[in-house]
Amino acid sequence: MRRPMHLLSVLALAFSACAMSVRVDANSMDPQRVAERFLDAFYAWDSKALDAMMSGNAEGDDIRYYQGWAQGANYQVVSRPPCDLVDTGNSVAQVTCAVTVTDDFGRALGYRATDTFRLSIANAQVVAVSFAGDDPPIFAEMFDWIGQQRPDVLLGPCHLMFTGGETPGLCAKAVARSAKDFMRERVRSGAKE
Repeated sequence: MRRPMHLLSVLALAFSACAMSVRVDANSMDPQRVAERFLDAFYAWDSKALDAMMSGNAEGDDIRYYQGWAQGANYQVVSRPPCDLVDTGNSVAQVTCAVTVTDDFGRALGYRATDTFRLSIANAQVVAVSFAGDDPPIFAEMFDWIGQQRPDVLLGPCHLMFTGGETPGLCAKAVARSAKDFMRERVRSGAKE
């Protein structure tokens, strides 16, 4: 009888050591790996996984809105080089990730865009995130046109766009439809593409 109990004790200790090892690895996970997992969740439209990676004090509303916008505009990754570790000062690492995508806007307006995510990571959690795109001037021209020709888009599904709006997917779809109309109008009026 004693021998099986000893074996069970050894197995229990081994299992505990493995569990402790997993916890330690998760807390000291490489910030670049955390950033890559963040992008995986973002472009898989997995908002629950994205939320799980955000620390409790991180403001995630902007990134959740952007994820809904990207999904609504049918973002497809064209190029996703590895994220760059920019700074590991203090206990917060700064990581930058550039992702080139095609989307409904770019297809209508004739361009690809690169989104740059800047993540602050501590204890394997994203504590802050910002993003910026390199959309060309035609994208801004299209938004001016929408404001003049389709104000219902900005007052309807795009109300409070990126500032508390609640319908990012519907907004992106409305803007994508407007982008097609904008280009048809441009061609009709003889504007250069």
